[in-house]
Amino acid sequence: MKIAIVSDIHSNLEAVEAVQRTIDGIGVDAIYFVGDVVGYGPDPNACTRWVMENADIAVMGNHDIAALGKIDIESFNPNAKKAIAWNSAQMEDWAIDFIATLPMVVSHNGVTIVHANPQEPESWNYIFSLWDAERNFSHFENTFCFVGHSHQPVTVEMGESGPVSVLPGNSFTVADGARYLVNVGSVGQPRDGNPEACFGLLDTDKGEFSILRSPYEFGITQEKMLSAGLPKPLADRLAEGR
Repeated sequence: MKIAIVSDIHSNLEAVEAVQRTIDGIGVDAIYFVGDVVGYGPDPNACTRWVMENADIAVMGNHDIAALGKIDIESFNPNAKKAIAWNSAQMEDWAIDFIATLPMVVSHNGVTIVHANPQEPESWNYIFSLWDAERNFSHFENTFCFVGHSHQPVTVEMGESGPVSVLPGNSFTVADGARYLVNVGSVGQPRDGNPEACFGLLDTDKGEFSILRSPYEFGITQEKMLSAGLPKPLADRLAEGR
């Protein structure tokens, strides 16, 4: 079974359409969405529609719940605050209703998906260190836990005897007895220095996982953002992948 693991679309329609083209070329059996369909970008309704129509499993992200007005956004930076307020004002009732149904965590067929972390999903705390990762392994039982949130792809492996380590590169083969905490990066706003849309591909038959990239016309997204009055730094960063 081939599963595309998609996260952090952030209202970037051009990026998610590029990912869809890549997915179509690969031929996947399922799409799992790891949260944050809205925020930052100019197309919240179209991107929400994409998740509704294409994701077999989806969870809530912090920008999603913020767009519903259900968390305090004082911790958001000024540009993020302005963008989430704009996104929320644009969202149609059906999009709001759909996002409101999303769970925080889903466990399915040996895979856990949660936007920020499995230890305290509603805290929205980031996993930035090996120590963060190690303590989160005790909060899921599956072979894989897929997260997003930081927009930076990385894989942490816990071996059968317990030690954790960051795996190099963009792909790995599943080791016997090992478990994996994987950040699949961001479709709509990558922050790892590569502006191409980022997502994960899990092949359960082969026991392989890869981070894949899809180039897209981010200039179109930038123009739409500026025309909508969204903060210029949010548009500029798309070209730099930061």
